[in-house]
Amino acid sequence: MNEYMEIADRLRDARLAAGFRSAAEAAASFGWTGSTYAAHENGTRGCKPADIKKYADAFQADPCFITFGTNTKNPVISGLSDGGLKEVITFVLSHEGAAAANPRDIADLVIDICDYVRQSGDGGLQNVVDFAFHRRAARSG
Repeated sequence: MNEYMEIADRLRDARLAAGFRSAAEAAASFGWTGSTYAAHENGTRGCKPADIKKYADAFQADPCFITFGTNTKNPVISGLSDGGLKEVITFVLSHEGAAAANPRDIADLVIDICDYVRQSGDGGLQNVVDFAFHRRAARSG
């Protein structure tokens, strides 16, 4: 196995956790040379420390995790990874009910959904958010 493969695997995992479906999509989004990034991610070319830092910053990942497989950051908030938490918050804020909701209710909803996701995965998030916003609207209206 190539000596860079473990770094490459963790780099790919960081990209996926950041929401980029492909190496090409990530490279285009950040203005990187696609072939260079793809070579780093598929393990055919080693990454310099500056490259790892650049990728970690872009994907909001821990550079120590990409390099060594060890996290130095607090990996969870409300029981989810940073990427999972961002996904929940983005999902909630994009919902039609978010515009009229009290910020404290939105924060409570994010915590409730994080608990739900941690316990049962992300299936059915739309139904949970719909129900919660309708319930909160009924209480305040």
